Amino acid sequence: MAIKKRKGFDIGLMLAKLSEDRTLNPDVTISPKGLDTWDKCESFLRTAVVENGKSNAFVGSVVREAMSAEQDLNEQKFIEHCNRIASIKEQTARQPYKVVFPVWESTGLIRGQKRWNDVSIMFGASPVSNFLRRAKHERAEQLKRQEDCFPINMQGINDLPLAVCSVQAIDAYDAFELAESAISIELGLYSIFLNRGKFILTNDPSRPISTVLLAPHMTVHDLSGGMSSDIFWYNEWPKRMVIKDLPKATAIKIHANVEKARKKIRRLPWRSMAEKALVRHHAAFSQSDLEASFLDGWRLLEAIGGHPFEKGETLVKRAAWFFENRDEMFQIGIHLMHRRNLISHGRPIQANDKEGLAFQMKEFLTPFLRTILTNPFSFKDIEELWKFCDLPTNKEMRKRQMYLLKCGVEFRQEK
Repeated sequence: MAIKKRKGFDIGLMLAKLSEDRTLNPDVTISPKGLDTWDKCESFLRTAVVENGKSNAFVGSVVREAMSAEQDLNEQKFIEHCNRIASIKEQTARQPYKVVFPVWESTGLIRGQKRWNDVSIMFGASPVSNFLRRAKHERAEQLKRQEDCFPINMQGINDLPLAVCSVQAIDAYDAFELAESAISIELGLYSIFLNRGKFILTNDPSRPISTVLLAPHMTVHDLSGGMSSDIFWYNEWPKRMVIKDLPKATAIKIHANVEKARKKIRRLPWRSMAEKALVRHHAAFSQSDLEASFLDGWRLLEAIGGHPFEKGETLVKRAAWFFENRDEMFQIGIHLMHRRNLISHGRPIQANDKEGLAFQMKEFLTPFLRTILTNPFSFKDIEELWKFCDLPTNKEMRKRQMYLLKCGVEFRQEK
């Protein structure tokens, strides 16, 4: 584990400003000279450092402590303090937590124990276990105390099956972020193969495209089921959500596809990238705001389709490569790219088609994403996969490339 400075940031400049605008007292309290300097500097430093594999809560905690390590900080000292504090937290502060998620899905579709990144997830946990009996009681009591915080009736949601994530973390916030990431990988796998149908009436309320969702009221507990702290996590939830059971044959087919992809992901040369893509896919298509769903779908394409700042046309070409009707899908991709650009620059086309755009984005992404998750041609790295997508779609052009490569081998007298 190593915390490093992110490329392009001048940490020393902001640390000098911090040293000027505050006094670190002998009792470790802080006397600020400027009201907003600390918050501004903490926000900047949290962006300026990077540590892969740790939650935002973990890194934020480390940054806050490192800022108070001594009065006069420079870049080298700050990074050293960050790594020292992170190492101490790893060795001494981690403790077991259980995070409880209500899961909205076709009844019985996702069951059993799964594991992602040191987080164990039990779907359909036994409601009569000592842990869940106490956890459900604690959750019900919390709802009574804070019912005014929930904008919807929680009665139906409280009857949903619960998934329980077991995780080692430094605090409840760290535990939740690690657990949410792990369970989102699992639900992201299912969301690739599942989505609802389009509404016939355009004035129907916006509802997520995905049909495997984390419902509101997510909580963190100790091993006995008691609340670790009186906090909860909540996501937007539309009214009149109805669960529809899948036909048995469909459920079996989905399970087979998910298990095949799961095995492939664990052996991928770009496994971390694939897992992050699943988290983003779940997040994108589990939203009720379908314009946000469309935009997050495009951001996912940017994340998996090439290097940062890759041209939009290149991303579109790579995603369209996997369709039989490539030319038509390339045009669909160009359409999606321009709609995204118009929305991002505050000039959206005034059309009642947010749902259609979100569905088109998911359809356009899916073959490319499935190839990235399964690596059917055993590419050695993601760069090779991108180069594969950049091959000409014209058969004669590909033959010409093969001829040129053959000429190169012959000229170099290679066997």
